[in-house]
Amino acid sequence: MLAPLGRGWAKTLYEKDTGYHRIRVEETRERRYLYFDGTLQSSMDRRDPSSLELLYSRFASLGLVLRPDAAKALLIGLGGGSMAKKYHKEFPEMEIDSIEIDPDVVEIARQYFHYRVDPNQRVHSGDGREFLACTGERFDLILLDAYYADNMPFHLVTREFFTIARDRMTPEGVMVLNLIGSLRGPDSTTIRAAIKTLGQVFPQVYTFPTFGNRGYVLSEIQNVVVLASKARERMSMKEMERRAAGLGRDLFPDPISKIRKSYYTGPLEQDDVELLTDDATPVDDLVRL
Repeated sequence: MLAPLGRGWAKTLYEKDTGYHRIRVEETRERRYLYFDGTLQSSMDRRDPSSLELLYSRFASLGLVLRPDAAKALLIGLGGGSMAKKYHKEFPEMEIDSIEIDPDVVEIARQYFHYRVDPNQRVHSGDGREFLACTGERFDLILLDAYYADNMPFHLVTREFFTIARDRMTPEGVMVLNLIGSLRGPDSTTIRAAIKTLGQVFPQVYTFPTFGNRGYVLSEIQNVVVLASKARERMSMKEMERRAAGLGRDLFPDPISKIRKSYYTGPLEQDDVELLTDDATPVDDLVRL
């Protein structure tokens, strides 16, 4: 999910208020866009419907660098199905389950964004946390990209949820989170709390602000992709870039050097933020990340 792009002429193909969003689908000559309440959620190249058009999705694919042998993946939040379609194309033997709380989004992904199901590409309607709590499956990769406009449901970023996810992952499994916010300044409080909470549950956490790791951009609201791994040993950025280059297939940031240039290793103030727990759920059950 990113801020709307300046793209010139666009035609509205679909618009509807659902129980979760005001959904709009727009189209230009080259691309098709999915909006929730005016905020861009998905972009599709009409000539190559499975390409990863938004930068954050290429950073989110770094989960595959940590687990290149992933055989089972769970995507919480479908949107236009960009990552599900790309992974299915490049790794047809991978079993991919997507869980989407809004049935209208599933239908829109099918009708307007070339999303198709088959034995290895499945979709479920419902809440991602409830799905994980009830399933007997174990996943090598869990990708969390669930938003109402630019807000994420709070129950998907608590210590209790992260513990459920960890317990539904295979050894050395990886969880990827797409968060919206900053790492410094007034818009960083909850995103820093989420990273702190992840560190209580997973031994390895990697943080990638997609605008880069230079000081002046860390206060800007952006996609921050966070990888949380059950692995005991930490992977170096040199090895991460080497693996990404080897996997290729237009899955990762281009050039590959953006991985290192966005990897944040600096101090992340956490003394002023609390762990996110179910007991601390906000009144509206939403948190901007």
